[in-house]
Amino acid sequence: RIVGKLLQFARPEEFAGYVERQSPATVISDCMPLVKHVLSRAGVEVVRHDNALCLVAMNRTELQQVLVNLIVNAAHAMPQGGMLTLTSNDEERHGLRGAAVTVADTGVGMTEDVVSKIFDPFFTTKRQEGTGLGLSVSQMLVARQGGEITVKSVVGNGTAFTIWLPQAV
Repeated sequence: RIVGKLLQFARPEEFAGYVERQSPATVISDCMPLVKHVLSRAGVEVVRHDNALCLVAMNRTELQQVLVNLIVNAAHAMPQGGMLTLTSNDEERHGLRGAAVTVADTGVGMTEDVVSKIFDPFFTTKRQEGTGLGLSVSQMLVARQGGEITVKSVVGNGTAFTIWLPQAV
C-alpha cells in the first residue's frame, strides 16, 4: 500500500482515473459503509447536511479515497468519541461555480505548526500506523481536478477540512 501511494504521489498522471460527473452527496453515501467500522469503534456520531446541487468532475474512486482518508483521520482525532459533520454546499470560488464538501470533527485539533505541515509527504502525527502520505496524495488528487483542500483547526475544539471542486460542465 505504501509503495502504491508513493508511486501515485510521484507519477499521478499514470494513476489518473476516468473523470465523471459526481454528486457530492452520492459519493459521501458510498464512503459510509467503508468507514462505518472505524466510526463505530471510535464512538463517533455522524451528522450530514447534503446541500450541494451541482455535480463535480472527478474520478469517483479518487474522490472516495480523499473522503475516506479525511473521515478516518477525523475518527482518529476523536479517541473518546465525538461528532463528525459532513456537509456539502454549492460554492463559488475564484469566479467558478463548484461544490464544497466539509469533513468536520470535534476532536483534539491541531496547532498552527502541525497544520502548516500536514500536506507535506511523510509528515504524520500517527506514530505507528501513519505513512504521512494520505493528505499529500489527497491534495494532489483534488488539485489535479482544479480544486483545493483547506483546513481550519482549533486545539481542543476540532478540525474541519473542506474540499472544493469546480462544477462539472
